[in-house]
Amino acid sequence: IHYRSVTSAVFTREDKVVSGSDDRSVKVWDLKNMRCPVATIRVDSAVNRLSVSASGVIAIPHDNRHIRLFDLTGQRLARLPRSSRQGHNRMVASAAWVDDIVGGVNLFTSGFDRRVLGWCVISLKDQ
Repeated sequence: IHYRSVTSAVFTREDKVVSGSDDRSVKVWDLKNMRCPVATIRVDSAVNRLSVSASGVIAIPHDNRHIRLFDLTGQRLARLPRSSRQGHNRMVASAAWVDDIVGGVNLFTSGFDRRVLGWCVISLKDQ
């Protein structure tokens, strides 16, 4: 259970649901047993419209201008941007993975800074 508004819920190929909330958490639920989350990810900012890649990488956009990447077990993989000169200037509203890499880009984010940014995220789960 989340304790504040749920901002998104995404189904995965692994029969899981990933939900994000204003309570600063992301929960991974098994569709076969919806009683308890199989993973809870706690972050330092409200979670906006998240996205899950075909390989199971969760992109979590935040009010604090960052995007954090986790796997379905709750393990942190990376944070975008890696420097303050890149990325959004205001809160990140949503993230979306694309199945095919477009010019080296496979993750897009949109923000309240009126920009859509493309990111090249390479096989984080294989490293």
